[in-house]
Amino acid sequence: NDLYYTNIFIRHNPITKRDIATLWETLLDTTVSGKPALVIDHKTKGLDIFIQDDANKIYLISSTGTVFWKKQLSEKIIGEVKQVDALKNGKLQLCFNTASAIHIIDRNGNYYPPFPVKLPAPATNALSIMDYDNNRDYRFLIACSDKKIYNYGINGKKIEGWKLPVTTDEVTVPVQRVIVADKDYVIIADRLGKIYVTDRQGNTRLNLKEKLNAPVKQIVVETGKDLSRTRIVS
Repeated sequence: NDLYYTNIFIRHNPITKRDIATLWETLLDTTVSGKPALVIDHKTKGLDIFIQDDANKIYLISSTGTVFWKKQLSEKIIGEVKQVDALKNGKLQLCFNTASAIHIIDRNGNYYPPFPVKLPAPATNALSIMDYDNNRDYRFLIACSDKKIYNYGINGKKIEGWKLPVTTDEVTVPVQRVIVADKDYVIIADRLGKIYVTDRQGNTRLNLKEKLNAPVKQIVVETGKDLSRTRIVS
């Protein structure tokens, strides 16, 4: 009456296969260490996948796993991939930068001319896309190792009248832009924590004495109703 009975069953199969409950799988040419980006398909309004492998090859993959195209780059992409409407016709292109150039590639895997545009010095941050008046007259702001902030147009040329701000140390975080009381503020933070605030032309708009804690790895601008309620967080 004080006994406890149980049964044990053991099965061993030296050859096993792991079941993976995936919707689909796509084989790339080599391994991937970066995260995929979801990009809009302007034809279907759905999402496709853009990714770069460890051999610097880029891929555009459909939402069902079909590889539309792949293209070899010589460098890693810096920062996130964004989209622009360069022709202002609703067709979207992929926009990003590597250390040496700014790239704009259309949905078919072809470069939008005159891109890629070679930079005067190696880029130290991911480019920022500014569309001041929401009319797709894009501005691309990017920092380089010569400690200058460059400003390019969708035609691939440097913007005339841009004052070319010079920083004390390299800028590794993207340039930000906010609107406070109907005024534009372009915010640049270098690696040592110094903050530079300019207008659309690169002219100094504010001189800030306070610095962020170094090294600066990321900034977020919290926009308030006025400057006293606007904060820069790092």
